[in-house]
Amino acid sequence: MKKILSTSLIAALILLSSQFAFALFPVKEYKVLPSKFAMKYTEVKIPTNDKEATLNAWLFEAKNPTFNWVVISHSGDGNMADNLERVNSFMSAGFNVIIYDYRGYGASSDFEIDKDTYIYPQFINDLQSVIDYIKGEKKLNRIDLYGIGVGAGLSIGVGANRPETKNIIADAPWISLQVMEKKMREATGKTPTMPFAFEKTFEPQFAFDKATPHLKGVMAIVAPKDPVISPADLKLIKGITEVYVVKGSPGNNENFSTDKNLYFQKVVAFLSK
Repeated sequence: MKKILSTSLIAALILLSSQFAFALFPVKEYKVLPSKFAMKYTEVKIPTNDKEATLNAWLFEAKNPTFNWVVISHSGDGNMADNLERVNSFMSAGFNVIIYDYRGYGASSDFEIDKDTYIYPQFINDLQSVIDYIKGEKKLNRIDLYGIGVGAGLSIGVGANRPETKNIIADAPWISLQVMEKKMREATGKTPTMPFAFEKTFEPQFAFDKATPHLKGVMAIVAPKDPVISPADLKLIKGITEVYVVKGSPGNNENFSTDKNLYFQKVVAFLSK
């Protein structure tokens, strides 16, 4: 009996982890600032290309000068302050980093977020605006994108359509709106609201329907038995060139925390190819 209960509990925790990885839970207040950890940064305000919002972003420059920049798009659960450890890992590996909050999150412009809505098409414009900003500000020709959950799918969709994107690292990317609607309904018993104005070319499953010669590689990170996004599901995204299955990760929300050192060894090795 104990073994059955234990198995059920593990399954429930995995499902709960997956729900958080694919749900919008905006937090406006930063629970911590980079300065608490002696991380030097610059805060900037980025107007969006649709002129409907201003995004809050933090820029971090590596100790040794470099033109290698990574744009981080978070999961939509919390805000960018929750990802400072990942920022530090990229900086320790010699990369500059810009991380930002979508509209409705952190100190970015107010925007009503319905937690039953899976993703907003405005987030595409947010990432596009951040890329335009850092590209112009730092005179860059090539940029790497890194995203988590909702941000992972955005990074693939936008990166496939932006010629300055060199590499994409997508931790637990969503597949397409139609696939995710079905999977979330099966996993949670609830049907999320999907945006009908989302351009299909920015959905990961269809982002590679046209040639993407600008991309050097696309790495996807996934837990071995996540009930929403599994390694087998990633086969629907044709542009993925490498898959890192995180052994021991109970669900996609725990991919980074399962073994942080090995996680970034894999990420840096991919970016260094």
